[in-house]
Amino acid sequence: MKTGNLIGIVGLACLGVTAANAQQWTLGPKLELGLSARSTSVNEVMIGDVSVESGSNAGDAMGAGIGGFARYDRSRWYGQAELLTQRANVANYYISGPQVGFADYVRVSRLAGRLLGGYKPLPWLRFSVGVAANQYRRNQENYYASTIANEYRLAEQYPTDKDRFLSVARTYEVGQSVSQSLKAVSADMLFGIGVDVGGLTIDIINSSSLTPVVDGITHQGQVYDLRQKYSNWSLQLGYRLFPVKAHLLAPRRSNRAYERIKKDIPFYRNEVHIAVGLLGEDIGSAFLYENRYTRYLTRRFGLSIGANIMRLSGSYYLPSQTTEVQVLPAVRFLPLYSRRHIIGLSVGPLLCYKSGYTVSSGRYGGNGPATVNLRNDSEASTFSASIQGTVDYQFAISDRLLFGPWLRLSSDYAYAGIQAGYRF
Repeated sequence: MKTGNLIGIVGLACLGVTAANAQQWTLGPKLELGLSARSTSVNEVMIGDVSVESGSNAGDAMGAGIGGFARYDRSRWYGQAELLTQRANVANYYISGPQVGFADYVRVSRLAGRLLGGYKPLPWLRFSVGVAANQYRRNQENYYASTIANEYRLAEQYPTDKDRFLSVARTYEVGQSVSQSLKAVSADMLFGIGVDVGGLTIDIINSSSLTPVVDGITHQGQVYDLRQKYSNWSLQLGYRLFPVKAHLLAPRRSNRAYERIKKDIPFYRNEVHIAVGLLGEDIGSAFLYENRYTRYLTRRFGLSIGANIMRLSGSYYLPSQTTEVQVLPAVRFLPLYSRRHIIGLSVGPLLCYKSGYTVSSGRYGGNGPATVNLRNDSEASTFSASIQGTVDYQFAISDRLLFGPWLRLSSDYAYAGIQAGYRF
């Protein structure tokens, strides 16, 4: 069976399960946050005078993803089908020529269909194994094309340095061939552990390649033997929305027992939070501080506004320092609202203003010292807007004090952190 067909079958399974027994099947959305990634096949080849080495560590996590899942539960075991889309780093290389060396982190858009099953020693604890079929699309097929064209232009413009510029161009042409060597499909083996908190599902999953993501590099008609697989860990959060009555909606208002319980759950109109977090796709490269205020219109629905400061530092070889000021207006909904446990979902625009500097150089590491040039365009001052979604869990230490983790996804990044809140 082709991998693309398997992905389609998994997608249909996710969409069609609600026709089964409503007491056993659940269906809902899922978020994935990469924690770490490691390449598992390390070797080196020479293409002319250019060395290509597959890296032993990708450096970045797999990235963030979003999708849906369908799950079938029994008392001691469960089965689950998932369909997710994400941005990911799945291979990395170091390419070194006589004049220049650089790293290539193969960045892709990935569609993954997964089938998992496992054992439940406790009603809320799960051990999982499974398989995944992946389909890849390179985000930039001709990533080095402009650099190659520029080196050839410089070779014509400065004949005395022609050999040096042509050598750089040849190195980047090898990089282009490496960049285009990613296979379109692959398969993974999965295993992990998960817990259920009400409708919330939390899993730590390891994915390891069953088939290589790169199996030979073709350059100017010749195939060079270079393979690469990967292994990565990810944090996955899901919420079982259906069946609606069991996992989202409160009992009927005519239920007197529920009305008595509801009176004991405190309801406050205002909620303030302070939070800290890290950029999840490259742990440690960015630190975020957030203040947030929420005004609840009902017990479960409110409007919030957040003000953030994020500090980013460092690059592959040269220093950089930038600061982002972020504003996050959002709609907030509480699918779980009890006296001690709260799950919140927030969606809204992410407005960012970035300022700072990024130094530049004509050489990216490799052979010899790198010259740092502070140019006029080293200063960064940009404004951007995107959509963000946040999921958080809060434990009420008292009726007014809250504490717990949060996870945020935007169009470019994923963040994770902890927060403390006060309601009044």
